[in-house]
Amino acid sequence: MNKFIHGLSLEQQQPLLRSSRNASILAAAGSGKTRTLVQMLISDLIEGIPASEIVAFTFTEKAAEELLIRVHNIVSEVAPEIDLTGIYIGTIHGWCLQYLSNQSTFYNFSPIDELHLKTLVSRLYDELNLAEIYGKVYPFGVEDYISDLEVFYNENLTLNELPSNIKNSIARFVNIVQKNKMMTFGDMIRYSTNLLKEHGPIGKLKSLYVDEYQDVNPAQVELIKLMAPDLANIIVVGDDLQSIYNWRGSDVERILNFPKEFNDVTVHRLTSNYRSRPEIVRLANAVAENIALRDREKIMIPGREEVDCDEVNWLSLSSESEQVDTVVEILMEHYRNGVPWNKMAILLRSVTGAGVPFMETLRSHGIPVYCPVLSRSTQFINEFLLPIFNWLRKEHVEPRNEIEEKQIEGEALALWNSVSIWLDIEEAEDVFWDSLNDWLDAIENLSNATYDVRGMLYDFLDKCGIGLKQDDPELLAALGIATQIIRSVEEIHRRRIPGSPRRTPRGVISEIYYALIRNQEDFGESLPIKENINGVLISTVHQSKGLEWPIVLIPMLSSKRFPLSPRGHGTSFPDEIAGRYGTTTEDERRLFYVAVTRAKERLYLLDPNNRTEKKRSIFLKELAKKGLITKKNSIKEIDKTIWAIAPEDLSEEETSPIMIGLSDLLLHLECGFQFGVRRVAGVQPAVGDELGFGKGLHELIQRRLEDNREWSLEEIKRQVDLYVHLPYVTEEREQKHKRAIIKRIQFLQSIGALKSNVESEVKIELPLEKGVIYGIIDSIELENEDSYRIRDWKSNIHEHLLPRYERQLQFYNYVLERMGKKVKNTDIVNVGESFKQQKLISQEVNVNKDEIDDLISDLDQSMRKISEGYFMPNPSKKSCAACDLIKICLERWKDDAND
Repeated sequence: MNKFIHGLSLEQQQPLLRSSRNASILAAAGSGKTRTLVQMLISDLIEGIPASEIVAFTFTEKAAEELLIRVHNIVSEVAPEIDLTGIYIGTIHGWCLQYLSNQSTFYNFSPIDELHLKTLVSRLYDELNLAEIYGKVYPFGVEDYISDLEVFYNENLTLNELPSNIKNSIARFVNIVQKNKMMTFGDMIRYSTNLLKEHGPIGKLKSLYVDEYQDVNPAQVELIKLMAPDLANIIVVGDDLQSIYNWRGSDVERILNFPKEFNDVTVHRLTSNYRSRPEIVRLANAVAENIALRDREKIMIPGREEVDCDEVNWLSLSSESEQVDTVVEILMEHYRNGVPWNKMAILLRSVTGAGVPFMETLRSHGIPVYCPVLSRSTQFINEFLLPIFNWLRKEHVEPRNEIEEKQIEGEALALWNSVSIWLDIEEAEDVFWDSLNDWLDAIENLSNATYDVRGMLYDFLDKCGIGLKQDDPELLAALGIATQIIRSVEEIHRRRIPGSPRRTPRGVISEIYYALIRNQEDFGESLPIKENINGVLISTVHQSKGLEWPIVLIPMLSSKRFPLSPRGHGTSFPDEIAGRYGTTTEDERRLFYVAVTRAKERLYLLDPNNRTEKKRSIFLKELAKKGLITKKNSIKEIDKTIWAIAPEDLSEEETSPIMIGLSDLLLHLECGFQFGVRRVAGVQPAVGDELGFGKGLHELIQRRLEDNREWSLEEIKRQVDLYVHLPYVTEEREQKHKRAIIKRIQFLQSIGALKSNVESEVKIELPLEKGVIYGIIDSIELENEDSYRIRDWKSNIHEHLLPRYERQLQFYNYVLERMGKKVKNTDIVNVGESFKQQKLISQEVNVNKDEIDDLISDLDQSMRKISEGYFMPNPSKKSCAACDLIKICLERWKDDAND
């Protein structure tokens, strides 16, 4: 067999050379599992398995992107003739959504994420009878209900298996969600599973890979079993010792029992740790020995050489303040010996509970700190946004007496004191209150505009002089977090749900306030760690998984701090179903194992319990008992040889290539800062006006072209009723939009604009030096036997967006020509203007060679800048006119003549 095993160690080669059909790869920390997985995927391709017959599931989208780009890079070097079109590398939920979108039953279903789900449960609080079930008034039973829903979905339970107190409520919830064409992450798995039971496995699937298999839940395992035909290969990869998401439903027993649940399986162990020095590896092995539920044959072997100093040090101090000071000393010593700040990390069990003293003390000593959980981002939400939404959600009536007047004055003063530090404009207090009262008046007058909360917020911030600047990434991150939460509330509460009328504007504001409160502890956790930021990282262990640093410090190793005390699952289910959703000491020990194995060169374990040994973490006691660590009481007891790290062990890895969608790259081309705001920080624009009309029209045009036959009026109406769903407008307005779509399809048919044969969903990819650009052309029209037309249908053309549309089509033209397809015409149709003038109004796109060469060169430069984290503003009339976040951008173009 033609196995691609270049650069793999002997143990990494074994899964590729196996004789069995299926395989379980138990990979120790730092053992090169991603490298092995990449080589296995490439080996399949080289052996002739079509890319479209390979599926690889990853735990996160970031992991999927990394895996996919590695495959692309190596294939382009060793087998450039291989076509990667159709390979699926992504999350299991992403695959399910793609699978379901091809089933007519689920067309027009909207996926709802975890933020949407919490908001939906809040909106349905009374309908679901949550106050009676949990004995908590609105909205304080939301989290309890979410926990019960997670068990229901994760364990793949039927309604009859639910506890009696929640059975009817969850049945009602499932019914409401389905009737209103929504789909939770749990629904994606459940619906896909049911369809696979009905229709059988994915017939052409040859190889199915599942990364991080220790984190799967029972519902996902059921889906995997149903997906694969009898002769398909199933390869799972993971580390039982790094299963740290039991509280989310993952089940470590699945990876341990894989050979029992699947046939013809061999187990392969990757045991060589190429990340950490030997002493760190030995310590991690000792931690693992005390984990009961694990693979006992997988014991890490050091893959690196010893150094002539202590690689692990335990410092037991007399107080928490002395512990913090010692952390500062350690960091300073390493820095003086050439270790950059961003090569050192402080990992805590809980940053919100213990991180503040570390962050404040480091900063007081001039040490740059990077702490997503305690950053200015979370401060802006807590000190500015939360108080404002709290103020807006309350009714403000005239005081009836002096006591009430003083109370109102006190509340107003407290609000101003909280927000004032964020305002830096003239007459700030007057501007603030005038702007806030304008918003409050609109709410009290039930203005429809107030349902566009992001739009109102951006107007308010603009008046207050608060906005986004390139030198203030933390405020940018804050608005990214907050506006994603606000969007989830807006989308759920704007949605038309029969039997559940939408709340008043004040009610929506109140829900946003509570949604921010519900997610308060996760603000920083939702920010991905950026490894190139200059600063010592302070992070939770959960957030650090998958990362590594030369220097790692783990302080606060005290009883009830790390490990935390065991905690029950807190659901309505019995222990035999939901027991693992709680937190046990074994779960905490796995988390400690993850923390320890993040260290490459030096590991420091610290506790503040030198005088009170009984308060010391059990983890330290276990390691000391085994003789693996020796207590030191001060940094003076550490040998000076420990501080120096060889330059090659601190060297930066080359910037990884990226995969990026064409639309995102065009966004960066217009303005790097806009790209950073939208795609990196995740700041959400205000709600658009059309709310689905353009998408519905485009879908019907596409379907009519694919059908390639004349539709009668009755057929057009049937298609519109079946495929056009506009849940964010009133029912009356939806019917109006549907009538408008029917008229436009009739018109386009009558002038012969929909007669072409089409090739739909044409996937395109263009490899460049810094990565791969990908996209999907909705359709290309076959003009004659050997030539095509690229035509983009727009419900209306916005002039300021026209350059973006043209560049998109120029790129499509270029890639199709490279694919050997002759493109004769490229144009954009303005359907709205065509209907108005009763003739086809289209605009030809300039596709001459010089124009396209310039575009490809520009895209290549943009990709380089993105890979280097370059997101500089490009303010101009043109770029700013196309930006839907211009109101909160302080880098926006200004006409100096009118300033």
